[in-house]
Amino acid sequence: MSAVCIVNRKDHSLEEGETVERLLARLGVEGGYALVERNGEPVERSQYGEVELRDGDRIVVARPVAGG
Repeated sequence: MSAVCIVNRKDHSLEEGETVERLLARLGVEGGYALVERNGEPVERSQYGEVELRDGDRIVVARPVAGG
């Protein structure tokens, strides 16, 4: 059975050893502009390539919007 995490309330299959950085790339989201929470805790952008995702993780991906 493959590992699954929840990304913005939707199931997402995980590849073995998948990191936040790889997940963002697969989602087509520019990592430098994305804010990520893992299980309710913020993930530092500098750690996106090091934080491995696990089965059952709850991920929130947001893109900040500038306005005036």
